[in-house]
Amino acid sequence: MDRTPHEIINPLTLADPVGYSHALVVTPGRTVYVGGQASRRPDGALTGDSVVQQFDQALANMVEALRAAGAEPAHVVNMRVHTTSVGVYRVNLKALGSVYRRHMGRYYPPMSVVGVTELLEAGALVELECTAVVPEAHRHGGLEEGAPRELVEEVDEAFTDRPRGFGDPAAGPEGARD
Repeated sequence: MDRTPHEIINPLTLADPVGYSHALVVTPGRTVYVGGQASRRPDGALTGDSVVQQFDQALANMVEALRAAGAEPAHVVNMRVHTTSVGVYRVNLKALGSVYRRHMGRYYPPMSVVGVTELLEAGALVELECTAVVPEAHRHGGLEEGAPRELVEEVDEAFTDRPRGFGDPAAGPEGARD
């Protein structure tokens, strides 16, 4: 899905966001809260040895939970990434961005990446949570014509002279900051 029913706000008075939005005006609707998703398979076993592998499965789990609740990735109004390895996360921004776009498309809601000392799931390097709002029109047969708004344009190469780290344009969730 390359459109969102919510209004993305990126004030010109703030630095350009890369991989996230500064703010979002949410269309009224039904709220869906997705709790912490780790890289667990359906049998409950943790999978993946790296931050990228675990992010991939955790994001797939988050999208599956959204869809089971009647929401889509474009309905996400904020997202949090908790990781025990912020340094490794930074080094893998390009790969993480590719994984992110495969699951979420080119929609970057307000999000943050938070470094934590440990997660409840033993061996977990990443845990994701999000909030989505499914517009009322979506629940009753789809959005009105023209209601979805265009998403943030992807920028892969324009800022390559920036130092690596948060705000690096190479991927989706990497630009997250609090």
